[in-house]
Amino acid sequence: MKIALFAAVPDEVGAFADHVNFTGIGRENTTRAMIRFMEKYKDEDFVMLNIGSVGSHDRTVGTVLSIREILSGSSMFYEEEMLPFHFDLKADEQVQNATLYSSDCFVSPEVFTENHLESIKSKVDCFDMESSVLISFAQDYGKKYVSYKIVSDNLDVDIVVWRQRVQNLSKVLVAHIQQVLDELGQNEKIEFLK
Repeated sequence: MKIALFAAVPDEVGAFADHVNFTGIGRENTTRAMIRFMEKYKDEDFVMLNIGSVGSHDRTVGTVLSIREILSGSSMFYEEEMLPFHFDLKADEQVQNATLYSSDCFVSPEVFTENHLESIKSKVDCFDMESSVLISFAQDYGKKYVSYKIVSDNLDVDIVVWRQRVQNLSKVLVAHIQQVLDELGQNEKIEFLK
């Protein structure tokens, strides 16, 4: 079985860094990384496994989530409706399932108006800045997509605190991913594409 692991930055994945394709933070960086990756591996049969951190307004920091649906946010930061891209995924029933909102920026009260933020929160459980690009490439190239994220914050920290938290939480996420990979590897050898 061939697996392509993706995360935004090394801080999120700790000990797994040697196996991970890093996209950088945000849609533009992720798009560039995916174009390069797919140019190299588009003809390979592999599973895309997206791991990393998410902010959440109602989940406890340190909780591992299985992403079941991704909503793509608009490129405008205020009062714009979410783009109508819904990517339904098969979620892992052994961990909490979540709907993820993927946008162009950190989701916080400093960026979005209060009304718009409340509207988004009513539809989703967590937030990141890369997943909508990754799932789009997976679908366009006919690749299976799976995503596990760990809650790093409750939309209440700056980038410095976020980085410290994800470094600490990476151990929890890596332990979960290792368990998933061990289960997959019982029947066949796993090869990481990088």
